Amino acid sequence: MIQKTSPVIFSLFLFSSMVIAEEVTVESSELELTKPTAAEESKIKQIAAETEMTAEDELSKLEQTIGQSADDAKTLDDEPADVESTVEAEAKAAADEASSKPWLPAAKAFDWVQLTSGEWLKGEIKSMYNDSLEFDSDKLDLLHIDWEDVKYLKSYRPSSINIENHEPVNGSLQISGDKITITNIDDIQEFSRSDLISLTPSGNEEADLWAIKLTLSLNIRSGNTDQLDYNTKFSAKRRTAKSRFLLDYIGNLSKTSDSLGKLVETINNHRVSTGIDVYATRYFFYQPIFAEFYRDPFQNIDQRITAGIGIGYTILDTGRFEWRINGGPAFVSTDFISVLPGEADRVETVALVFGTNFDAEVTSSVDFIFNYNIQASKPEAGGYTHHIIATFESEITGSLDFDISMIWDRISQPTKDDSGVAPQPDDYRLTVGVTYTY
Repeated sequence: MIQKTSPVIFSLFLFSSMVIAEEVTVESSELELTKPTAAEESKIKQIAAETEMTAEDELSKLEQTIGQSADDAKTLDDEPADVESTVEAEAKAAADEASSKPWLPAAKAFDWVQLTSGEWLKGEIKSMYNDSLEFDSDKLDLLHIDWEDVKYLKSYRPSSINIENHEPVNGSLQISGDKITITNIDDIQEFSRSDLISLTPSGNEEADLWAIKLTLSLNIRSGNTDQLDYNTKFSAKRRTAKSRFLLDYIGNLSKTSDSLGKLVETINNHRVSTGIDVYATRYFFYQPIFAEFYRDPFQNIDQRITAGIGIGYTILDTGRFEWRINGGPAFVSTDFISVLPGEADRVETVALVFGTNFDAEVTSSVDFIFNYNIQASKPEAGGYTHHIIATFESEITGSLDFDISMIWDRISQPTKDDSGVAPQPDDYRLTVGVTYTY
């Protein structure tokens, strides 16, 4: 402030000196001359005007200096507030950015799945096949989720992942958006989600690889006619990222009272089928072996064993609908309970086997399953035979379903027994039961 006010003091001092000099000059002139000449008077007025102008200039400079000093002081006063406002704005922006990031759980004891709706599920991944994720939740039990509805997935256990045109990869799995990240110790690999064919946990427990379904139906009638009908369906699947083992059983037993009141067996048939599907690509698979055992004494078949190899293809796979076909050559050996004299009680031949499977999610709680298997061989072995089963499943709880199935077995050329009686070519059954899924 002392440096800024010094020009002001100096200007005032100069102005005062000039005024005093003017007065001294005037007084001296008055002493020497009573009345100044015209030239002297003009010069005095000129000097006075110049002095007045110089004073005004100095006063203007003084005002500018004071104004600039005030502006500088205001700038210094406002600067901390501006800095503080900037810091607060940056902190708020950082907080907003952090809050906008999605919450991602730490997969330490459970697998986590986020749906496209934003909902989170905690539990265990059972498998992902044919664009359908099997997820076991403690509260919601076993769920089948369309793969297109999965937005984010994180596994806490190592998984075996089958990638198209790539060997199976093992490691912890994370799927976010269109990217798959697989971490195995220090090795991190990334793939496109569209290349994912299937996945299963690599867990230490064998039970992690299995899915089991059991259906029981029982009909008991008493009165004028006593009758017992019993039906069982069992299905087991063992899945790895590259292959799938299938085991299916269906059995029917029926007894009806005769004229003496004793229960007489009228139906007794059993069918066991198994096979291995190995995925070569997302839609193409081959069957290194498939086999079937069938027994039905009322069809004059003591046992029929079929074994073969085949290939398969997934025609339709949209999450809600799946349609697959498979087929190949097979060897068939059939033992009959009795035959006409001179005929062989065992027939061995080759056959062509074809099958198709169609699954549809009718609603969120109702599924339709259709399986059709045919076998074509020479007439002595039965000719054309087929096994058809159509099932509606309606969810009761997470693990229990209400099951209605229609079964149609046909042997186009049944073999006559030793009395010359040929069994009926067609058998129809309608079963109602309860299915438990593990």
